[in-house]
Amino acid sequence: MKLNYDLLKNVYTSKGYEFFDRGFYNLNLFGIRSNDLTVNEFNDFIGVAYKDELGNEQVFMFKGTTKPGLHYLKNEKLREHGTAILIPNQYKSAWKLDFHKGYEALRQNTTNFKVWRDGDSDGEFDYSGDVFTDVSGLNLHTTSFKNDIERVGKYSAGCQVVQDDKEFLILMSIIKKSLDFYGNSFTYTLLTEKDFN
Repeated sequence: MKLNYDLLKNVYTSKGYEFFDRGFYNLNLFGIRSNDLTVNEFNDFIGVAYKDELGNEQVFMFKGTTKPGLHYLKNEKLREHGTAILIPNQYKSAWKLDFHKGYEALRQNTTNFKVWRDGDSDGEFDYSGDVFTDVSGLNLHTTSFKNDIERVGKYSAGCQVVQDDKEFLILMSIIKKSLDFYGNSFTYTLLTEKDFN
């Protein structure tokens, strides 16, 4: 999927979302959920758009998942009402720079996340039903710093996950540059592939 700054900004605007471009490293963290319903694949994108210190428009996109892995979809008893699937929307102050399982990542900083709960154990995504706001620990992180990971598996119970650890570190370096300008609070916007059609 090819994406440039202006196209992304137009999609944000068309959906009534705020697009941040007030200065250098005013980050737009976003996910794009694929139309592909294949379970357990890294077939989505996690991205960031911003203007660098020279005023150049930058967009980076990394393979990842915005959906839970098969392990959690098949084990609904791990959560009372099923596994969380984040609903596409813009979530203000979603995350702060903190730790996830011992390494720096973006940690949930809001109670405003809205999710569907998939609790039927059929191994397929349920993009409908009751809306829940009881989610906790919905972070942005990576998979493994030791091995190449091909399937989502246990790496997401609803978190937004960058597949490759090296790409994740690139994203984190950009996030850290924004801290001095805007503080430790990051908005996340989850879009879908259909939003670009």
